[in-house]
Amino acid sequence: QAHKTRKGGLAAMSEEPPSKRRATALGKIDRACIYAVVPARAGSKGVKGKNIKDFCGKPLMAWAIENGLKSKYVTRTFVSTDSEEFRQVALAHGAEAPFLRPAEISHDTATDYELFEHFLRWMKENEPEHKQPSLLVQLRPTAPCLTVESVDAAIGKFLEHEGAGFDSLRSVTPADHEPFNMYFLDPSVDEAERERLVPIIPTSYNRHRPSEIIKEPQSVARQILPKIYWHNAYIDIIRPSTILEQGCCMGKRCLSFHMRPDDTADIDTPDQWDAAEIKKREQLAAATLDMANLQ
Repeated sequence: QAHKTRKGGLAAMSEEPPSKRRATALGKIDRACIYAVVPARAGSKGVKGKNIKDFCGKPLMAWAIENGLKSKYVTRTFVSTDSEEFRQVALAHGAEAPFLRPAEISHDTATDYELFEHFLRWMKENEPEHKQPSLLVQLRPTAPCLTVESVDAAIGKFLEHEGAGFDSLRSVTPADHEPFNMYFLDPSVDEAERERLVPIIPTSYNRHRPSEIIKEPQSVARQILPKIYWHNAYIDIIRPSTILEQGCCMGKRCLSFHMRPDDTADIDTPDQWDAAEIKKREQLAAATLDMANLQ
């Protein structure tokens, strides 16, 4: 079902088509103040003590710290943790860890916004104006197979688009399942309604003719639907103004950084952890071979 009008259907998806959202002038990025932040709280349900657990010969967080330290763009690498033990591990691997994150923003459901709002507030209270961050790069310990080359490519892309008014950047891969065929169960208090399926994406548009609204994307050929991407949480780049002025991490304009599906390795379970270690060892072996071939 398709209607050749922008009225109604597309408005349900967003206030304005992403391609039409205007860029707003943002401040120039100070290359001397591009800071990496590695979030590493102590509590972990899936893998106990995950952030300091040995991963291919180093504590897990050390791989993220190393990417920050080796980046040609990142000038300082911080670890935000609620644990003194984790803080000492961070310091031993070259990161700055000048504070402990408060317990009230270090629990299972604490948000990235809370982490960065605390970090920026601490910086404002403890560092001079010329050392305030101009760009934040979040490097999660849970992405140990991320390479410094990818980190620098993402930062480089954001800097190339510096004047385009982007609030943030997120690394993405193509969604491995069809999101148009995903649903919520109706959260209604009416028990009879709780088994009713509610589409996550109720309307869409034809990827070949964006002005053509598709009223029921669950019932058309996927080839005409727009591609959907999954945020793999490997690299996030955020302007401090997005945190401080918009009160969020993504903002209104988020730049994409595309990664391949096989670049991503989850470590939420022991089995995933083992598979990721195999992948990392293969990466390290390939890097060693490349270095040998250059000599």
